[in-house]
Amino acid sequence: SWTYTTQTITTPYSVNRIDGHSGSYAKGTFNFETSFNLHDVNPAYLWFQHADQSASVYVDNTLVEKHWGGYTAFFVDISRYVHRGTNNIKVALKNNEGNYLAPAAGDFNFNATLGNVKLFTSPYLPDMKYGYDGFHVTSTVTSSSATINVKTTVPVGATIVCTITDGTYTWSDEDDSTGLEQTFTATISNPHLWNGTIDPHLYTITMEIYKDDDLYHSYSRPYGLRYYSYVINDTTVIQGQSYTGFLLNGSPYYLRGVCMHDDLAGKANALTDSDYTQEFAIIQELGCNFLRLAHYPHPKEVYDRCDQLGIIVQTEAPCVNKLDSTMPSDYYTHLDTQYTDMVNQHFNHPCIMFWGLSNETTTDDKDFGKTKIEYYTSLIKSLDTERLVGYVMSHSYPNPSSYYNNPNVDWFGCNIYVGWYIDKASNNPTSQLNTRVANIITNLHKPLAFSEYGAGGTQNCHSEDPQTTTTKGNYERHDIEYQMWLHEGHIAAIRNFPQLLFTSQWQLFDIAVSNRNEGYTVCLDGETTSTDDELRRLNNKGLVERDHITKKDTFYIYKAEWSSQLFVHICGKDYTRMTDRVIKCYTNAGNSASLYVNNTLIETVTVSDHIVVFTARNFSSGDVVRVDVGTTSDNFTF
Repeated sequence: SWTYTTQTITTPYSVNRIDGHSGSYAKGTFNFETSFNLHDVNPAYLWFQHADQSASVYVDNTLVEKHWGGYTAFFVDISRYVHRGTNNIKVALKNNEGNYLAPAAGDFNFNATLGNVKLFTSPYLPDMKYGYDGFHVTSTVTSSSATINVKTTVPVGATIVCTITDGTYTWSDEDDSTGLEQTFTATISNPHLWNGTIDPHLYTITMEIYKDDDLYHSYSRPYGLRYYSYVINDTTVIQGQSYTGFLLNGSPYYLRGVCMHDDLAGKANALTDSDYTQEFAIIQELGCNFLRLAHYPHPKEVYDRCDQLGIIVQTEAPCVNKLDSTMPSDYYTHLDTQYTDMVNQHFNHPCIMFWGLSNETTTDDKDFGKTKIEYYTSLIKSLDTERLVGYVMSHSYPNPSSYYNNPNVDWFGCNIYVGWYIDKASNNPTSQLNTRVANIITNLHKPLAFSEYGAGGTQNCHSEDPQTTTTKGNYERHDIEYQMWLHEGHIAAIRNFPQLLFTSQWQLFDIAVSNRNEGYTVCLDGETTSTDDELRRLNNKGLVERDHITKKDTFYIYKAEWSSQLFVHICGKDYTRMTDRVIKCYTNAGNSASLYVNNTLIETVTVSDHIVVFTARNFSSGDVVRVDVGTTSDNFTF
């Protein structure tokens, strides 16, 4: 347990768990204190799950280290500061570092949050540069063979035992430590591949450190063997036909998913294991196979679950908006630490295939921006030679040549808000995507991702004419029917772009944003409106509300597109005050849908692209409405 002000709290804990959903939230320095007893003095490290935004770590009121950069796990060596008996620890979090630390700007709150903290102490520990696993794993994989390299550094005098198993295959080796980096190498014939959500098979790699037959340290890491690539006009992939796109284990694999922040009502970004269990139950129900973890690295527990479920991930450092030559030099020095922590701490997760450098950064000097982007690309590649490195552009930049003079990266992402910020009469991003496909895939021969798109949506704001009533953009009224219509068009368009590296709707969950004041109109009857202050200070483009429980109607068009779980969902069940309206549904359960009112068949219509629209109107209060599609049904009462 920890003490924060006069409270006894448990981690993870966010100072801004409540006030982040308000017009202002606490900023400054916040002190957390605890203590522990040591019976012997050995090398000792504190491991932080995350400490946002910066953390000064003290032992007995002596400053040990200031860590610049939130969101990512890190170690602090406290070996020279601890002693036998009681040691007092203080962590001073600061969330107002301004231009000296990324993120210096962004469309989300900069919470002061202390994640879980663990103490590692032993005469024989692995070098902490390998992150929380104590080792790094690389692999060379084909369908017929896999070579696994496990690298670690352990103090001289110990014996290292490395084991790899999946219950069927078992390999083990041991070696005396040299004090230098050592590599264990295993070769597996006909490996069982980690094949995304189809078959997320994992081996278990265990590293044990012994001295005189006594076990001093042991850590296990699930690890998936996979290979992937992006090809352009490969004429041998599908029956001799030209193919451009992403391949997982040699086969086309269309990455379709959502963006996600770490933010929950009443907790901010201090989520627990049970919160992640609830979160991933919704992700599984949705049926997506990809997550863009924006705009910062998430806790290891998120990547662990993606490994287990086969969900492929793009994750990125918190370099948002700012990449100017006028930023202080410390800003870029601290980015070095943030990129290094991101890669080293999360190195072993098979789910991560794409490192992101930044999101919608702008610059006052395109050559300066290009130099920085290429420098950080090289930094990441010096740490990890396997994954693809890229960055995400805003819709204002359809061509990388106008965005930092076309830096040399592995992939480009584009955020395009058709129907919300641009092209406000349309729900079809085809023209915008065609421009970027030509600029990036055709001309530059680089992969292109559709990294953000979407619209605000308030579940209890309804309209039968949402194109007219919705105030598009950062304004008051966000009819749920408009969000539904916009995503219907985007889903239809995306089907025609298999060459996209990945697509990620913005976003799965609503998040608190203190400086937003929009989407607060309530309108259950389509005519009479009122305001709800609880709906302010949110980015409400999510498919699920900030409670991570309440699914908006829009959620179900994506579930119909991606999930194999058969269902039908009647939209607008809370729109019961408007009885003179059509009934609309989303389904993946069949081609024909039947509407019953009070158990009487009223109408049967054809399902089109997972969408059902009945023509019947003029219901009465108390009517029981049921829709059957195949063997599934849904109902509600007016």
